[in-house]
Amino acid sequence: MNTRKVLTRIIKGTIIVSFIVILTFLVQNFDIFNADQIIDRLHEMAKTTSVIIPYILITTILLIFFVPISPLAGMAGLLFELRGILYITIAGLLAAVISYLLARVFRSDVEKKVEKYYYRKDREIPLDVIYERIRVHGFSYALFIRALPFMPFSTGNFIFGVSKISFMDYVTTTLITVGIGQGINVFLLAMAADFREQRAGIILALVLKGIYYYMIYVWSKKNNEHFLQKAET
Repeated sequence: MNTRKVLTRIIKGTIIVSFIVILTFLVQNFDIFNADQIIDRLHEMAKTTSVIIPYILITTILLIFFVPISPLAGMAGLLFELRGILYITIAGLLAAVISYLLARVFRSDVEKKVEKYYYRKDREIPLDVIYERIRVHGFSYALFIRALPFMPFSTGNFIFGVSKISFMDYVTTTLITVGIGQGINVFLLAMAADFREQRAGIILALVLKGIYYYMIYVWSKKNNEHFLQKAET
């Protein structure tokens, strides 16, 4: 057995063991797949210590394991108010980078899992078409996918990981869509936590959310036509 294969097995084994240890710790101490329990536990901890690092760590792990990002952004708004925009962005980036690297290391296994998870629902766009458009259009199509609600954040991470997108394009599109899209969700929940005092803030958050989704709709419609035209030529 050559040295490269041995090293690859060691790296894969180390990653798997590390994830098992971290996941076991979080399940035992935070019940991380129960959102209400997480919030209650973090609120209790916040009375005596900072919960920034636990929140970022838990959110990062949950995003890797396909938990939707929007409820986790809402949790950031309730726990940290506007500062939560920074923390959900950090957690989103960490999860995206880790998922990307995992997809690179466990490529064949991830491709099978992504295909199985992606086709649990009827999809208008086949995976092969997505991979090809990412290869051809890079940043613009990656941003297109990231901005659209039809592609779950965690699923997108692994799809990008086995695609031919550059790492910088991947990180940049993640930063834009998590920082802005989920940042608005954090802002809305932070304002809603004090409804009587923050009515103007809630209205502003709803307006921003409406503008954001309208821009996504217009931009996605325009780019979808562009990608279809490119595919036909």
